[in-house]
Amino acid sequence: MLHSIQYKRIIFWKIRFLCGIFAFIIYCGASATALAAESEDLEERFKNLSNQLRCPTCQGLSVKDSEAGFSTSIKNKIRELIEQGKSDKEIIEYFVHRYGEWILRSPPKTGFNLILWILPGAAILIGLLWVMYRSKNWVKKPIEELAQLTPEEEQKVMDDLSRFEKS
Repeated sequence: MLHSIQYKRIIFWKIRFLCGIFAFIIYCGASATALAAESEDLEERFKNLSNQLRCPTCQGLSVKDSEAGFSTSIKNKIRELIEQGKSDKEIIEYFVHRYGEWILRSPPKTGFNLILWILPGAAILIGLLWVMYRSKNWVKKPIEELAQLTPEEEQKVMDDLSRFEKS
């Protein structure tokens, strides 16, 4: 009898131990999932911010696409500022304050820069209107304006036509 009671206790402790391990695994998995989701959000913010900034040493590349040393230091600074809890706007303002508006890949839509945003659309619109105006003028030209053939030119055309008809 004593032996069966000890056996039941051992089984009870083993089941309890396995339940504890199972609970620990679930807890770790849940926290890892939460950490992965948070890390994914931070990585998306990092990509967005590094894509908005221009590489100071490369022409036409964003900080995200550049492998230059200066871009790497800017990337590290972006990560540091994200970890400090700064907002996207604060991070962009930090780099604009430090390097000027040139660091931005697209100029802000305020002040004089507004002309840079409006000018291409206005140029396209004016170009389309000009093409429409010119095409209407081309269509309106009367047929009488075409030059009449001289008798020699007419005879030459008739000779060529008769030669093609014979072949």
